[in-house]
Amino acid sequence: MPRIHLGVYLTRGKETSDATKYALKAGYTAIDSAAMYHNEKECGEAILAFLSSSANTSGLKREDIHFTSKLASNNTYAATRLAIKKSLAQCGLDYLDLYLLHSPYGGTRARLECWRAVEDAVVDGEIKSAGVSNFGINHVCLHLCSTVRISDTH
Repeated sequence: MPRIHLGVYLTRGKETSDATKYALKAGYTAIDSAAMYHNEKECGEAILAFLSSSANTSGLKREDIHFTSKLASNNTYAATRLAIKKSLAQCGLDYLDLYLLHSPYGGTRARLECWRAVEDAVVDGEIKSAGVSNFGINHVCLHLCSTVRISDTH
């Protein structure tokens, strides 16, 4: 994972597209978006446009660009699977490099259902890596203790 990412929080439309293209041209290889930012489409379009343009002087390919998105809100397993598919459709990329639960809100049960949905999306190849954002230590400890699968202990 690249150390430096372009964050597109509070950007919209052409501003998002231009910032993404300029960042890629300047050597950035990571873009950080989220469903609740409403700019996944512009990020994905800009990534694909850059990759096929003459500005891509390094010959970068899709696998060289790290795209992150985040779940808007913790809800249910089905809602999370749908949100992942919507993020994929919005950005137009074949997969998400990193998908995060954006916040711990919704309670333990919702977090666990959402996490299970994200794990299944990793298995299905929709997401390469999964994680959490804005979680406190208590959320992570409770989360990790609750999600250890039997197969993980052998």
